[in-house]
Amino acid sequence: AGQADEVAEAAAVADRIVRLHRAGTPYREMAVLFRINAQSEGFEDALTDRGIPYVVRGAARFFDRREVREAVTRLRGAARSGEDGAGADGGWVTAVRAVLAGMGWAAEPPSARGQQRDRWESFQAILDQAEEFASHEGVEGSLAGFVAELDRRATEQHAPTADGVTLATFHAAKGLEWDAVFCCGAQDGTLPITYASEAGPDAVEEERRLLYVGMTRARRELTVSWSAARNPGQAPRRTPSRFLLPLLPASQQPQAKTRSSKIARCRECLQPLTTAAEKKRGRCAHHPVRYDEGLFERLRAWRLETARTAGEDGKSLPAYVVFTDATLELIAEQKPASLAALKRINGVGDNKIERYGSAVLELISENS
Repeated sequence: AGQADEVAEAAAVADRIVRLHRAGTPYREMAVLFRINAQSEGFEDALTDRGIPYVVRGAARFFDRREVREAVTRLRGAARSGEDGAGADGGWVTAVRAVLAGMGWAAEPPSARGQQRDRWESFQAILDQAEEFASHEGVEGSLAGFVAELDRRATEQHAPTADGVTLATFHAAKGLEWDAVFCCGAQDGTLPITYASEAGPDAVEEERRLLYVGMTRARRELTVSWSAARNPGQAPRRTPSRFLLPLLPASQQPQAKTRSSKIARCRECLQPLTTAAEKKRGRCAHHPVRYDEGLFERLRAWRLETARTAGEDGKSLPAYVVFTDATLELIAEQKPASLAALKRINGVGDNKIERYGSAVLELISENS
């Protein structure tokens, strides 16, 4: 089922859970599944608003996350200092932005995925709650009042939840089953996740298997949903996951691109490029990138070793999350000598420069 935005999607799921529970399905026999941990916060809010208990499997609850606890502590300190803009018609929200900015929040989300994006999502969720609180409280609102509201929400989240709805990623749901399962966020860009599309067909197929894992967790009832936009009021730019297209009626199929859409072509032979990897390299399979094969293999070996501890809490990640083969080929071809030159390569953003830039330049230097 498609919804206008993520808020509407979470509300629809929570409302269906209410109806199922009234009809006799225990909360513990229902699960909400999603691709990444950062998606849980919207569903946590929707369930809390309806008094539905829940447990988060395989990840910290929103108010248990380290960056959220630290942000609330800093906001509490700012409120005690008295410099919170109280009574200034929501001016205290500016103080919230300042505190979060000091922790790394920015108006635009980072291009990188993983921990950096998860932290940004947490900070953005706090800011969204602040703006919502300000709209309700008006001139009577204050930073101290908002911190008290955060404390109230955290306390409600920590209520006993032995009979709670399970919130989990598809990965964390492996091997488990429930009577009713909601597979959420099933839009392209999330399923398959963007970096898998860039990595090539094998990575996309792994994403397809991941959705299959989620869908087969249901014993009796399965609901698959997606949202056309992130926030209410935004233009609908998302489309259902390509994995769902064979199942959708014609009315819900995404509109085909017009013929005027720009076609990516090989820079050597001008033939159309079909795969994400070809488009990133700018060359078709018949005209491969002219890269240093020895350096490329050393980069791949380094990537494999790095991926083993690159995840949260030192856990492993798929190697293509560090860098895709297409990006490594470009690095091995161009052999950048500085971080600035490395950053100009397609697939290398600020987060990857910060985490891996020095190691990559060292490998290039050793290869010279």
